[in-house]
Amino acid sequence: MLNRRKFMASLTALGFGAFISHQTNAKTHANMIVHQVFFWLHDPAKDLKTVMDGCKKIAQTKSVKDYKVGVPADTQRREVVDHSFHISLTVYFDSLGDHDLYQTDPVHLQFVEDHKDKWSQVKVYDFEV
Repeated sequence: MLNRRKFMASLTALGFGAFISHQTNAKTHANMIVHQVFFWLHDPAKDLKTVMDGCKKIAQTKSVKDYKVGVPADTQRREVVDHSFHISLTVYFDSLGDHDLYQTDPVHLQFVEDHKDKWSQVKVYDFEV
């Protein structure tokens, strides 16, 4: 009986140690930042291509890991799906620090300066993965 108790205690400790190790490793990898920007343009017929080309220049910033730029998909119209925006820009960063560098990067600041008069609204959603 004593050996069984020692075995169960060891097994429990081993399982707990593995759980703690997994949680610690998960937290060290959960700092990638996804920065989603949605643009509503004053005159999409005139400015869509220009602003999208400007969005593509965002990749020139040193802290950007990857990015995607697009327009609303022709998916089914449902109450929970918002198709009202004109351009979506998604930028991926390896860390919050990289995101913060991007905010003050001259390429990003120039993009805002060059195109801010073309949009009527911008929404940004940042999250960690």
